[in-house]
Amino acid sequence: MIAQRRTTYLPRVAAADHDALARLVDNYPADSHEKWQFLQAKEIANWERSGWTVVLVDVGADDFVRYCRETGASPSFHTFRGIASAKAIGKFT
Repeated sequence: MIAQRRTTYLPRVAAADHDALARLVDNYPADSHEKWQFLQAKEIANWERSGWTVVLVDVGADDFVRYCRETGASPSFHTFRGIASAKAIGKFT
């Protein structure tokens, strides 16, 4: 029997949205878009080494603000990450 790979969804941040997200998202981990990309590349490698498939989902500042407003979620990094999954499975468009 062949094992199925599990999938995780991570937010892809455009350079144009980085500064706004860094201000909006509590505990945002990067002070530059380059650092964000570096940290995300390390995270992707870790997921893939563990046998996961990683799918990047575009998440912008407008998405984050709207998601928090519509769901009542706190503006945390956890919420930011959750938007990628919600968009990927069709629960947030």
